[in-house]
Amino acid sequence: MSLITTKPTGMRYVFQPMFDREGKLIAVECLSRLDPLKHGHSANVEQFFSKAPLTLRTDILLEQIALVAQYQSWFRDNNVMVTLNIDEQTLMALDDELISECVNATGCLHFEINEFSRTLTCHNPTSLALSEKYSLWLDDFGSGYAGFSALSVQPFRYIKTDKCLLWSLFEKNNGQELMSSLLSYFNANHYLVIVEGVETLEHRRWLDDMSWFALQGMLWQECSIKTLMARAPVYSFHGDGKQVCNAQEITGFLQ
Repeated sequence: MSLITTKPTGMRYVFQPMFDREGKLIAVECLSRLDPLKHGHSANVEQFFSKAPLTLRTDILLEQIALVAQYQSWFRDNNVMVTLNIDEQTLMALDDELISECVNATGCLHFEINEFSRTLTCHNPTSLALSEKYSLWLDDFGSGYAGFSALSVQPFRYIKTDKCLLWSLFEKNNGQELMSSLLSYFNANHYLVIVEGVETLEHRRWLDDMSWFALQGMLWQECSIKTLMARAPVYSFHGDGKQVCNAQEITGFLQ
């Protein structure tokens, strides 16, 4: 399998930052965005992926890998990890030596696999072998699917909590205590947790004294690779954040 796709996928890619406790950019998630000129301004990316054939989803993944590989020196020099989303089918597409060599050569690529993937609830020999070849993160923990059972099947080190988990507990009277207990459990068992769904300073302050590794959410704007490299996002957890990434400034797909 070649990393060169036969034709452009029609996708554009943006990067959503993750910050550690000191406000340092430690990772970015590469997200797919539909080109409004090809798909219309009202097109929904989640609906698009739910209907997209495996060949197209695989081409999009390869295009993302190629994009990160093109700028791998910047990510390594700045100690910034990059995560890409995969499903149980595109995970199997990673069972390829050329892709493996390319991914490992970047030194920064990790893959997020969603909690509802069936590969997380059964002992699949291929997926277990791929987990030894690639760095896999558990995405959307707490969404109500595999939950803790996924941790007994795959050797995850990084866990990303579902954004709705934060939003739900934030509204509950005892939600802060429950969230703190969950994060303390993960910390005690040496998991590194990224809390997703941080959209306000109130969310951020609510999480202040908890044992998380990093935060991610719409409090910080997504941006293009060019903007990311030109001026890496900086955020002060005291509230004087600088959202230097412009969501409208998005480069096209890799030529």
